[in-house]
Amino acid sequence: MAFLIKSGNNTRHFGANISSTLYATNKSSFHMFQRRLSLLSITRLPGNRLCKRKTPRAYSLNKTSEQAIRKRTWRKKHLSQVNMSLRDRSVAAETVQPTRKQLRIVALRAAIPMVGFGAMDNFVMLQAGDLIDASLGVTFALSTLTAAGFGQIFSDVAGITCGGAVDALVARLNLPYHNLTLEQLNLRITRVCYTAGGCIGVVIGCLLGMTCLFCMDTEKADRLKKAQELSSVFTTIVDDAYQLVNASRATIWLVDHEKGEIWSRVSTGYKDEIRIASSTGIAGSCVQTGKVIVLDDAYSDPRFHPEVDKLTGFRTRSLITVPIFDEEGGVVGAIQMMNKLKEDGSPGLFDEQDIKLLQLMSSHVGHFLRVAHILP
Repeated sequence: MAFLIKSGNNTRHFGANISSTLYATNKSSFHMFQRRLSLLSITRLPGNRLCKRKTPRAYSLNKTSEQAIRKRTWRKKHLSQVNMSLRDRSVAAETVQPTRKQLRIVALRAAIPMVGFGAMDNFVMLQAGDLIDASLGVTFALSTLTAAGFGQIFSDVAGITCGGAVDALVARLNLPYHNLTLEQLNLRITRVCYTAGGCIGVVIGCLLGMTCLFCMDTEKADRLKKAQELSSVFTTIVDDAYQLVNASRATIWLVDHEKGEIWSRVSTGYKDEIRIASSTGIAGSCVQTGKVIVLDDAYSDPRFHPEVDKLTGFRTRSLITVPIFDEEGGVVGAIQMMNKLKEDGSPGLFDEQDIKLLQLMSSHVGHFLRVAHILP
């Protein structure tokens, strides 16, 4: 008896003596062969010719036979997995254990590249984060953590783009080779040493990358942010002050001890910064003496500096200047009001009530300057 077995596009031909051979060899194999044939499309052949019957004879298995086949398949798969596990254990037991020197070399070769990556990662992150914090962070009032997150993005990009350079540099070091086989590298002790070496290397690299902090002004961004906040605070104070005093102009002067100058921190009616010598003008005299100065006619006083009026295009008549003190009693600036006006809008003169009001405001300005760490 011969069979033509069709499975999809594949066709296999079995000779007539296959069934008799299987039956004579092993009856169980013969019955298994018949059950497997029943799962395929089979057309019985008379001799060596194809049967003209178009529809193949259908064969089917009962549920008991299908369950037996599934159990046999699962048992075979499970036994193969057990055999593979036992084989791996026997290979591991037969593998020669690495020496301590070889394990140290494995850890060293894992640590050195991580030192380079860790140093580069931390250095780029700190530099980029500080730059972002001092620029975009001040402009858009971003927190320091947000700037650090953006710095980490640049650090990751640098790690990807410069990773080949670090590997090439490490390759030039001619580090010793461990001469371990693939089986020895797959041992648990070797993998532990490799991981430990990488962890130690990246920690050392990150610490080396942090050494740039010794050359950085880590408080610069905070001062800039607080200075920007103070700009709005001082602007509000000046606007409220000169309206309460009923003056035409107001300026807050601060002392720059390093340059020996005073400069306008906030000024109404003029947006640009004004710098003059700390001993020049009424504001300079107030800073030098620490006393309140009130003038009914500014141009009649020889201490008055008319160049500021020429710069701003403003004509000063009456004037009052109150010093700003720090915690130790030193003068760090002055509040100045120009051209007192009466209720009807006519020119007036500054009185004692105006002095007390400005002294109260100067104490608040000094406190804000200390909070912003602008004052020592």
